[in-house]
Amino acid sequence: MSQQKLWADGPFELISSTRAGSKKGIKTGGANRMAEDMTIIHNLIIRILNTVYLQCVNVEKSPSDVQDFVSYAIEWAKMVEEHHRTEEEMVFPQIEQLAGVPGLMQANVAQHEAFHKGLHAYKHYLESVQKGEEAYSGGRLKDIIDSFMPILRQHLSDEIDTLLKLGDYDRDWEAWFEKLMKELLAKSDDPNLKVSHPLYVAIVLVLIPHGARRPNRLRLQLTYLIATDDNYPTSPHEPR
Repeated sequence: MSQQKLWADGPFELISSTRAGSKKGIKTGGANRMAEDMTIIHNLIIRILNTVYLQCVNVEKSPSDVQDFVSYAIEWAKMVEEHHRTEEEMVFPQIEQLAGVPGLMQANVAQHEAFHKGLHAYKHYLESVQKGEEAYSGGRLKDIIDSFMPILRQHLSDEIDTLLKLGDYDRDWEAWFEKLMKELLAKSDDPNLKVSHPLYVAIVLVLIPHGARRPNRLRLQLTYLIATDDNYPTSPHEPR
């Protein structure tokens, strides 16, 4: 039996970096570049939620830490909500306009709707605990996550395939993507989009799986970019 720690690579499976054609030391271009960067963002979402899932019961043993943990878990929900809001209001419409295909991204929007009820239940429960309206139960939180995360995980995977298929359209996707990133970065001064310190720490520590291209900037679609430190390992199991 393997002695390797589970860390944040499960229980919800990460998306393989090779799906987008990623190869260490080789720059990816076009639609594959978008899919590659979105894979990084989606694995960030999965890994942070994995940390919540793995520790939600354990934190009951330390009541003084419950409120900090709840705040951390709520920030994940806010991040996902903002990520999908940005996609629906800004990213997807621009993709459809550039491709010249109205409704091209509608299937992805429909998938958002499929897990919103569960995500709302997750956030509502945690906010109720935060306000002292309900007692904290790690088992209950885990059950709520189980109710929507398989659907969300499938969506995060399917969206990578959607982006890869954009390569069928003869467009300069890389130039558009760079322009989009600048537009998102320009929104970074919005105080409503600032991530909390605990989640920022998680973002720095929740890193990229073996073999993935490691960019100088981690494109976190909270409508702004967060810089990463090049001294961090590419895996929790590698030395600094």
